[in-house]
Amino acid sequence: MVPSYPEFAPIDLSQRPELHPYFQSLESGISEFTFSNIYLFRRTYGYRLSRLEEGVYTISGSRYGKTFFALPWGPPRDKAVLEDLMAHHDYWKNCSLVQKEALSDMLAGQKWEVRADRDNWDYVYDCQEMADLDGKKFHKKRNHINAFFSTYPEGFTYRDMTDSPQDTQEALQVLETWQTGREDQSDYLPSKEGIELRRELELSGRIWFLDGKPIAYAQGEAMRQGRCFVIHFEKADGSIKGVYQTIFQDWSKTLCQNYACVNREQDLGDPGLRQAKETYRPVEFIEKYQVWPVTEM
Repeated sequence: MVPSYPEFAPIDLSQRPELHPYFQSLESGISEFTFSNIYLFRRTYGYRLSRLEEGVYTISGSRYGKTFFALPWGPPRDKAVLEDLMAHHDYWKNCSLVQKEALSDMLAGQKWEVRADRDNWDYVYDCQEMADLDGKKFHKKRNHINAFFSTYPEGFTYRDMTDSPQDTQEALQVLETWQTGREDQSDYLPSKEGIELRRELELSGRIWFLDGKPIAYAQGEAMRQGRCFVIHFEKADGSIKGVYQTIFQDWSKTLCQNYACVNREQDLGDPGLRQAKETYRPVEFIEKYQVWPVTEM
């Protein structure tokens, strides 16, 4: 059980039955707001949970020496609780566009400043468009895919992930290849746990192979009341030219049978990643904002 505010508790798998339905009901589309995401990144951000009222929870955490809270289901009815959260944290993280607009009157006159968190905006694409990649605007993407098949004319094979130990072993093999040579852990540990706990977290996934050797895997889940699919992890052997473009198109061909859109999360301010995500021509950005005390300017 999640304790009532002002008490907080660490994220635990036992909380999933209580929280997962609420996360699935969200319309905001913010990729962080799934139970899988907050659980897998609980150590990265020191996430803790508190229940504000029926169906309304807050997530508390910290990053780079600053504490924050998030309100996936919107602010509490009691304005004093929101003010108390602001008083005990450095800032409010992942405030959605809808929340920002709805709170304009509340924020007016307060010593709070709303800042766009552009580095963390999610990229959302039309799923069918990603499967087809038609037209001039996707010419470069098709070139990468053509380069892949030119190098590997026999193409790839794939297997959708199940609970089998073999899938665990082969996905972890890809993850280790991806991590090799990297100076930091990045999201290695959450990715590893996502593979190991895919059944408990109900994560869908696929592994791709060349000549029987695993070269890539991806995992994600439904969100936005089942209308959109968010890809949490997408790892591959980066030495294989065109591998990321190839596996993304391939999985999109399956996803578009059940989902209207696909969320590939944020670019984290990385210029190369931003260019790659922008050139896929997103149909929507999931805007995220931070709310800070004016004294923090």
